[in-house]
Amino acid sequence: MPQNDKPKLFRPGVGVHRGLRHGSWDAQQLRRILAAVFVFAGSVSHVSARTYAERIERIPYPTDQADWRKKCAWLRWETARQQNIASSGTTQPGTFPYETQAIARNNVATLDSRMSDFHCNAGYVSSAPPPPAKSNIERCIEACVAKTHRTPEKCHDACDHR
Repeated sequence: MPQNDKPKLFRPGVGVHRGLRHGSWDAQQLRRILAAVFVFAGSVSHVSARTYAERIERIPYPTDQADWRKKCAWLRWETARQQNIASSGTTQPGTFPYETQAIARNNVATLDSRMSDFHCNAGYVSSAPPPPAKSNIERCIEACVAKTHRTPEKCHDACDHR
């Protein structure tokens, strides 16, 4: 192949390997591109971590003991897998392993929280968790409706101004 037919990208003295001078336009563009890649990678990992936590939190409460065993076993297995990811990041050089470790640790915390919700370490609980406690305004509306002839909407307005 004649010398003139080579693509310009591979000319000697030009490109990433040689020829970039500190402060040159090419070096500045390269830095901007790399910065954009790191920002994008960081945002993607943040979104995927948030999505992972949301998926774990959406696992429904076990309906019976067999379902409880299955879900707790999966949560334990997934916790071990995430701990393995977090520990393997320490043997790799660079900054990405630290980010991977942090994400894996957050995932382990999410899994531990869900295991606690399911009482995986204490034993099977036959009933679903108790409903969340009512807020002060909900209690006020219930008392207002029970003790007066007001509608729930009027009670809400009365309770909301306290």
